[in-house]
Amino acid sequence: MEHSSEFSVRYLTENPVPIREIIESLQSVETILNETARLLPNVIDGLQVERINIRVREVAQESPLRELFIFSLFLAFQKQLEQEVPDAITEFTGFVVPDRFDTIVTVLALVIVFYGAGAIKDLVFGKGPAGAAENQLNGLLDELSLATGKPVKVLRGVLEARYKDKTLWTRLANTTSGFFAPSKNQESSPVEVNQRRFDENIIRDIPAEFVVEHESQKHPSRPFTDTLLEIHAQDKDRTASGWYAVIPEVSDKRLKLKLMDGVSAAEIWQRDNVRGDVTVLYDRLGVELVPREVHLERVIGFS
Repeated sequence: MEHSSEFSVRYLTENPVPIREIIESLQSVETILNETARLLPNVIDGLQVERINIRVREVAQESPLRELFIFSLFLAFQKQLEQEVPDAITEFTGFVVPDRFDTIVTVLALVIVFYGAGAIKDLVFGKGPAGAAENQLNGLLDELSLATGKPVKVLRGVLEARYKDKTLWTRLANTTSGFFAPSKNQESSPVEVNQRRFDENIIRDIPAEFVVEHESQKHPSRPFTDTLLEIHAQDKDRTASGWYAVIPEVSDKRLKLKLMDGVSAAEIWQRDNVRGDVTVLYDRLGVELVPREVHLERVIGFS
């Protein structure tokens, strides 16, 4: 089953936004939507996301900056659970109720954004008192809990499990930073996401982009979805060592490969070509970014 949703972002800026910030915000939304698809099965029982397709329908660069995405999910359901999933799936049919599902997608995406805001503050300031951004996150978690039937404690556990890895934690912080960059660089202008408005006091509570770049680690990372991995070395007994791959989309050089949670060595053992979602880690050498390691987040198929 394919289900498509619109994801609209409006930056209520008074002045034109530089091209660099537009590109950064587009890439950040792409990462946020990929993360949303990854976490959806953890908040809707019985749901499986087989693949996703993200398209940019519109970018209007005059003030305010407007970005419109079409977010298509290819879904399946665990047959034994179809009749047990409350509200999110129509009784006996296995089809998602569109309006309710779109709300869950929007709220989960915003939860990821504001959880990333907490990551930024932790990286820059360490632990501190709750602010407007954290209060916003708490409200979104309450709303997501009501929509899915999952307790807030369980939802927080899903986020903590996903982002416990330092690399993913820092990537999330940089993604949220890029998402808010057009606003932060213009007096913390309000942002609207699917007609939900976030005012200056919330945006102002999130540290500025240049602060994050200064404080965070010096190893940037970039996600790639549904990309080809050519496996060059394998170790069935380990997931963090003994694996090497070439990612043609990134480089023709062999890179160290680490299998992340959800990917087992047995799943890709003796496979020469794997398609999946990866995160590539880079070393910054002067102005150049040199790929050094790849993390396999999810296996999509084999070729």
